[in-house]
Amino acid sequence: MKKLLILSCLGLCTILVACNVKYFENAEFDDIVFDPSIAVVFGELNYTVDELFEQLNDANAGVTSNDEGVVTIVYSEELQSQSAQDFLQIQDQGFESSLPSGVDINNPGVSTTVTVSESYEFDLVQRRGERYDSIFFQSGLFDFSVESDFDAQIDFTATFTSLQEAGAPLTMSGTLTPGNNTFNDTESLSQYAGYFHLDSNGDAASNKFLVELTYDITITPTTTVSSTDRIQYSIGINNTKFERVYGYLDSQELEVSFEIVNFDFFSQFFTGDITFTDPQVNFVFNNSFGFPMSVDFQQIQASNEDGQTLSLQGDIITQLNEIAGPRVANEGAIRETTIEMNKDNSNIVDMLNIQPDRIVVDVIAESNPDGVPFQYNFINDASLLTVGVGIEIPFDMNIDGLQAEESMSFTPPEDIDQAKRLMIRLASENYIPLSGLVEIQFLNSNGDIVYSVDEQAAFEAAEVGTDGRTSLPANAVSDFVLEEDDIRAITNASSINLVVTLTTTDADQGASVKLFDDYELKFKVSGQLDVEFNSSGN
Repeated sequence: MKKLLILSCLGLCTILVACNVKYFENAEFDDIVFDPSIAVVFGELNYTVDELFEQLNDANAGVTSNDEGVVTIVYSEELQSQSAQDFLQIQDQGFESSLPSGVDINNPGVSTTVTVSESYEFDLVQRRGERYDSIFFQSGLFDFSVESDFDAQIDFTATFTSLQEAGAPLTMSGTLTPGNNTFNDTESLSQYAGYFHLDSNGDAASNKFLVELTYDITITPTTTVSSTDRIQYSIGINNTKFERVYGYLDSQELEVSFEIVNFDFFSQFFTGDITFTDPQVNFVFNNSFGFPMSVDFQQIQASNEDGQTLSLQGDIITQLNEIAGPRVANEGAIRETTIEMNKDNSNIVDMLNIQPDRIVVDVIAESNPDGVPFQYNFINDASLLTVGVGIEIPFDMNIDGLQAEESMSFTPPEDIDQAKRLMIRLASENYIPLSGLVEIQFLNSNGDIVYSVDEQAAFEAAEVGTDGRTSLPANAVSDFVLEEDDIRAITNASSINLVVTLTTTDADQGASVKLFDDYELKFKVSGQLDVEFNSSGN
């Protein structure tokens, strides 16, 4: 758009700089006054639609063409969800129980051994309704402590059936005596897998932690043992991180990072209306979490520089937006899901009509949503949900009196006071259904307007045929004239402000037009300068 704005001033600035008349200072004439006209043809300027809008080709947006050949603005952002470890934290676990002897012995007179054993089944504690079948641990600690109240030696073995390394269960054993009746041990879980899919009867289950405890009581001839004597034990599984988890993770939120999509396009305009007919926003989800999700778009909002805001509305925020996840047989694969937001399922047209300078995207995904068929779940430490946001705005639009400004520095040429009259002529041939009015303002160092060239048409809009395209150009000739007093006025100018007003064909009737990539706007730029000088250089 910047080229379009400076176009009308290009010829003016060029002729002012070019017309330095110092070469007449040494002419051998006395008191002869010359009043010639200098006519210059500067050449032709040709622009396609995307070239006129090339200012949009920045870090946030690009200009391309869609399948129909309509020039299209494309914005893209990459959002990323929480990591797998942030999404799922394994709850710390704690279990405890005791095993009494169950026998009464009082001074048996002989030495013997009594063996006591028992199987235990504990339920893993969950934050929600998670049902774990197995967890392969990346790190964590397993703590086991035992205390005896026997007045005898105890030799125990604890087998933690649910924790295995290379197929062998974790086992701890030790000896307790009346003088040393406690035992404590800690084991790293980094090489262990937890299997929680069977109960103590061997039936299919979930969240079950199984323990086998056996101890021998060494009986001497004078030993006394009560049936209530026992050993007590406690188990702790703490500070774990997982490598892989299998089972069912219930319904919980997965946060996608908060991002702002900047719209530089609208920042160029300060008044007037622009309506896009068929904008689209595509959310592309790449999911390697092993469960289905739904996505909530309710926290999407557009805002403009005036403080006006508009939230997303429509079916897109009430319908089930499902994101597919790979099944356990395809662990490591990535499933891609595209959800399109358009004029039919949202108010995206209204959101762009407020000419936003930003759109706030805050997407919440939910695992295992209601209404989605059950799927066996898995997650590993590399699981990730990435979201690509692609905003496509085809130039299928209605522009009505949309104004833009552009400022540029200006230094009056030396000897400009010898100029008597200046005219810049723009002859346009326009295949684009877009007209432009141009006003040129000359400003001093304080920002005050010292002279302005009144608004006039720089190019006319081409008519659109029944097929939605233009076939014949609109031709126009515009003259920008500065008389002697006007030229004197701009000697104090230090900058030029250009004000362009754009309107598409039949905009006042609500018509939309398509700006195709093969449309062109052509200018022939020429100028005429009248100067007065005499042989004395005056």
